[in-house]
Amino acid sequence: MTDKQRTPGAAARFFSVLNENLWELVQINFFFLLTSVPIFTFGPSFAALCACLSDMVRRRRRDEPVLPRYFAAFRSCFLSALPWGILLLAGTALLVFSLSWYGSLAMENWFWVPFMALSLLGLIFFLGIFFHLFFLLPERKETQTKEPALSLLRTAALRALERMKQTLAGLVIWSVLLVIQFLLFPATVPLVLALGLSVPGLVMAQACLGIPGNA
Repeated sequence: MTDKQRTPGAAARFFSVLNENLWELVQINFFFLLTSVPIFTFGPSFAALCACLSDMVRRRRRDEPVLPRYFAAFRSCFLSALPWGILLLAGTALLVFSLSWYGSLAMENWFWVPFMALSLLGLIFFLGIFFHLFFLLPERKETQTKEPALSLLRTAALRALERMKQTLAGLVIWSVLLVIQFLLFPATVPLVLALGLSVPGLVMAQACLGIPGNA
């Protein structure tokens, strides 16, 4: 099946999941923001968000309330997701700073353009791998699979490579949605509080997990 044939199905499924789970997306968006306020709890909050989004994309546990599932995943992934969350925030901040720094230098001297490009590529692959990793964490907890940190990171990297096209497309859409909200801030505050992070997350959930029956 060609990409042109798959795209309408992917888009239709995304909007179907969005329509079916709109209120649940509002709830987990709000509580994700709330539980991420201390910053250091970002990892468990992100793992819990990914767990709920994974259930939505795979159409699992649809009869169970979403908030108990969110907090159950938050508790179960707390210790394992804590260091990964700190690493994700630190790595993203470093790569964004690097991209901004080399970008400003490249505007004055073409010599820095390759460094800017490498920073951008590094940011893309870093985020792609970590999205897959955070979708893996709840899965491992649910199946009680114990996996060393480096092995988990390798599995996430292999998944990102396996679904490179989908992951990159998802990251582009995810980035555009977040940048629009940032550029229009503070007018977008109501949107951020309601769906500003859960909907971009849903885009990445579909990109990382795929659609049953499709590649």
